[in-house]
Amino acid sequence: MADILVNRDVASQKIVAVIPALNEAATIGLVISEVKEYVDLVIVVDDHSNDNTCEISRAAGALVFTNNQNQGYDKAINRGFELAISNGATIIITFDADGQHNSKDIKEMVALILKGDADLVVGKRPRHVRITEQLFAFVAKRKAGIDDPLCGLKAYRSEIYKDIGYFDRISSIGTQLMFKAKRKGYKVIQKDISLARRKDDPRFGKSIKANYKIFKAIIRILFPN
Repeated sequence: MADILVNRDVASQKIVAVIPALNEAATIGLVISEVKEYVDLVIVVDDHSNDNTCEISRAAGALVFTNNQNQGYDKAINRGFELAISNGATIIITFDADGQHNSKDIKEMVALILKGDADLVVGKRPRHVRITEQLFAFVAKRKAGIDDPLCGLKAYRSEIYKDIGYFDRISSIGTQLMFKAKRKGYKVIQKDISLARRKDDPRFGKSIKANYKIFKAIIRILFPN
């Protein structure tokens, strides 16, 4: 089991990492091997990659689900949460496949949940790349006291997902469950994390395309109906 030094009954916990992946063959194997040191199970949702992301993920020891067509980031994590719950997860980690996150941050984030300090821990990156990320951060700070809503590294008590019933229904780039949890009174906190620079193109693309996706997510969060 994950090597976490806490005072609660660690033996009763099952920590599962959910990693959505699209054409991440260059990084996914190393990411899985590092994440496995801190969790009990790694689930990779291959969102219809056209490289060998799937094969590398299985060889690295992950449970892999492959979409038969591209579903997008949120639906990929939705599927990952479903699989995590069906495999007995009590704590669910979302983790990016591109090698930017440091797996060592998982240990402290999970410890905050196990100690009862949080129900959901949101990673806080040292920088925002795009102007729309800064705008989303402003919105999230006002709505939920969160500085970095788009950070892909988060840790959830599984009860949050079971209570709300889904991860995302509005294509919010991984934020709807966080905002709903905050509104329902769950303890949502943030923790500073380290961040490496990725060598290839980001999943959401560059410039205009990426900013447009993020802007639409902001609108959906502000006006969900």
